Amino acid sequence: MSFVLVFLKAATFALIKLLSSLLYLRCRRLLGFVMHRLYFKRHAFYLLTNSLDNPDQRMTQDIEKCTRLLACELLGPLLLTPFIVIYYTYLTYNSSGYLGPLTIYLFFTSATIINRILITKTIPLVAEQEKREGDLRARHLEVRTNVESIAFYQAGFTENVFTNQKLKHLLKTQKILIIWQFWLNLATNCFDFFGGILSYIIIAIAIFVQNKYDDKIGPPELNGIVSENAFYYLYLIRSFTGLISLSQNVGDFGGVTHRVVELYEELTRVHSDQLETERPPSTVPSSVVVIASDEGKSSKIGCGCVKKTPKDDSNGRIQKELHGRQTQHAILASDSDDDEAEYLLGENGSQRNWLDLAAEPAIVFDSVTIVLPDDPTRVLILNLSLQVMQNRNLLISGESGTGKTSLLRVMAGLWNCCCTGNVERNRPLRPPSSLFFVPQRAYFPLGHSLRQQLVYPLKALPVERDLDRLAKILDWIKMDYLLVRCGGFDATVTWDWNDSLSQGELQAIIFLNLFKKFQFFSVYQLDVFSITVHE
Repeated sequence: MSFVLVFLKAATFALIKLLSSLLYLRCRRLLGFVMHRLYFKRHAFYLLTNSLDNPDQRMTQDIEKCTRLLACELLGPLLLTPFIVIYYTYLTYNSSGYLGPLTIYLFFTSATIINRILITKTIPLVAEQEKREGDLRARHLEVRTNVESIAFYQAGFTENVFTNQKLKHLLKTQKILIIWQFWLNLATNCFDFFGGILSYIIIAIAIFVQNKYDDKIGPPELNGIVSENAFYYLYLIRSFTGLISLSQNVGDFGGVTHRVVELYEELTRVHSDQLETERPPSTVPSSVVVIASDEGKSSKIGCGCVKKTPKDDSNGRIQKELHGRQTQHAILASDSDDDEAEYLLGENGSQRNWLDLAAEPAIVFDSVTIVLPDDPTRVLILNLSLQVMQNRNLLISGESGTGKTSLLRVMAGLWNCCCTGNVERNRPLRPPSSLFFVPQRAYFPLGHSLRQQLVYPLKALPVERDLDRLAKILDWIKMDYLLVRCGGFDATVTWDWNDSLSQGELQAIIFLNLFKKFQFFSVYQLDVFSITVHE
């Protein structure tokens, strides 16, 4: 009989777990389909790009966590606990009168108030943590999407700093969240431990104050009463403390649910705006289909106006941004780190005078045969001899697929697939250098100021003397309106540069970047440029 009871209990728990998991899958399926329908309908995915952070994360990870916490962690206890509480409240009342239930309910109410205060602190931090996690993943995805452009810019060190900044913001948020969760766990554990003591306090009051068991004089009778009543009180208190123990899950659930609800509300708002645009006038018959156009509809793009605090930069600070505290480790104690810091600080011409090398070719190809990196049998360029000289323009033309971009990749050191011949570079590819490669696909990292975009791939520093020169160059290329649109040189820009500016504007910024550095050698592809002759 005992074996059957144990088996039934185990089967019941397993069945509850199975049903909870199936409910989780069902909830995620319904919520996912609803969000996908709203996201892909009426071009909401296009209109939503700049209004919310990481909608992809909200529809994947946040929905998964929200439905899992609800179905597998919270729903079962929240449904069963009220029935258990009612039953054991009745038994407690019969054994101790109104004093037992009243004391336990007051204890639970005070615990709930304290936990409620602490949970309200953790919910926004959980939402902020999920946002920071999404920002870090988006940063890595942005790098993977633009690997060739970043490699042409030789901007690996700058991207290292940008990515480390995202990681530091995430860790800072997580640290604050952990501290608040400590206080929440402390309160939860205190109520758990005090609950066991409270049951015996109630019994003592019933025996010694209320004198409810004066007729039970013998120790055996009192022992039985204490054991029976303690079980009722402890189970009732345990039911309440079980709800209190869910506080951290409730905080996590509230944080991710807030992000999912934000996405849902924003999607419904977008659809409402689109319906207002697409709705035909009252004078138009209902059988007439009106197709809305985005022409004439202006969209205001918000720009952050968070001012950066000027700080003096140094090699040590840049090293720390690159590697955190690992720079003390011997594996990173190399001369190359000094070059990284010098590059990020923009000290291109302070220690090297490239004019001394003016008469020497920058790049020399000597009977070079270029093949595909993954297919050495396919020859792209055969026996090429070429010299790239200062003050001597070079135009490489040809049809698509003839190897023009492949030649530039070899020049920039991205490809090392020359089966014959020799490539000699008399200028370092790694900054600081007099070579500047403009990639075929313009790249502007997300979430950075106008000043940072103008000096990329260098790391922007809050130097006031640069502002007048940058403003004059912007006025020269007729793009001074960017100062107003971005809220100044150092305001954080949240919108995507590649989506918000035209190709001509983006390429003008690239040339502004080139002219600002006064590089002696620049390499770019004319077939993808959209700037005017005047620009």
